[in-house]
Amino acid sequence: MKKKIWKVAVIGCGFFADAQYFPYIEKEADAVCVAAVDIVPERARHACEKYGIPDCYENVYELLDQCDFDIAIDSASIQAHHEINMAVLGAGKHLISQKPAAPTVEQLTEQIETAKAHNVKFSCVPIHPMRYDLNIAKQMMADGAIGNPYYAKCNLSHGGPEYFQYRDADPSWFFEPGAGALVDMGVHGLQIVTSIFGPAKALSCMAKVTTPLREVRSGAFDGKKITTDSIPDQYVITLDFGDGKMALVDTGFSQKASRAPQLEIFGDSGTISFTRPYMENPIPDVYIDAPERGVRGWMRPMEWVDPPRKLLSQCCCLRDLIEAVENDAQPTLSPEHARHVLEIMCKIPTAVESGKTVTLETVF
Repeated sequence: MKKKIWKVAVIGCGFFADAQYFPYIEKEADAVCVAAVDIVPERARHACEKYGIPDCYENVYELLDQCDFDIAIDSASIQAHHEINMAVLGAGKHLISQKPAAPTVEQLTEQIETAKAHNVKFSCVPIHPMRYDLNIAKQMMADGAIGNPYYAKCNLSHGGPEYFQYRDADPSWFFEPGAGALVDMGVHGLQIVTSIFGPAKALSCMAKVTTPLREVRSGAFDGKKITTDSIPDQYVITLDFGDGKMALVDTGFSQKASRAPQLEIFGDSGTISFTRPYMENPIPDVYIDAPERGVRGWMRPMEWVDPPRKLLSQCCCLRDLIEAVENDAQPTLSPEHARHVLEIMCKIPTAVESGKTVTLETVF
């Protein structure tokens, strides 16, 4: 039987789609990109010319009205995700949404229910639950390598979208309501620690504006000054998971560079440390404290007999979604997990303003 080639439309043709989606669609899955969509027509046309994509559109409604496709990847700006996602899911198309998929828990729940009503699969990035190194660490934890894991510390920050990336689009929108460091960077750290320990039960947080005026450092808007004092750009988030487990997420746009490990997991018999870029598919370092066996020190674990799958690109989410469709299974990057992370982010302002611990309700 001839294998199905899945038709993919990419909505939002900016920096990330150009680097991580368009070049990898055919490499990651039995799929082909049939349409590029962007509210700036020149960007969509450029993507079509660069990657040999047959059709381009200016908005999701043109796409749905005129194009035959199976799966959409929503890579548009954060503030546009809910409208785009509801249109795609309501039309009965499978969907991968960039983060966060909606501005509120209620709206993401609406998306989840719409996907169920139309019997389509819905996947939400980031892709951390698919990471090779994170799944190796989870295997080590399950095997008791570090005893009882009770604390995770995650550092997910950079110097700001105006600082570290070459952009042809104006990065000012990253600092407007609905965007910001928490939903751009914090979502990664929160997804990582909840991938390790499961749903959190409560949170507390401190947040500050460290840099109220920024200057674009490269690209088409090099030299542009942006007022960035309306949303905090640095967050220190603590999460209580119950059962003696907790996590700290240090995140924001306030760190030009850091040598801190992105993630460390601490147990009563050792530590797992992530010191290398996860797209390189590294095996994390592990410190074992087992005096009964005469062992205390850092070591590199062996490969597992049945190791996790390694990553090729951020477009691995497409492979995951297609496998979920073909096997009628839940995507690894489930929208329920994304909803729990979104609840944390939505309740952080309350925790910051009140200075109190805030309880959480969603699970996954």
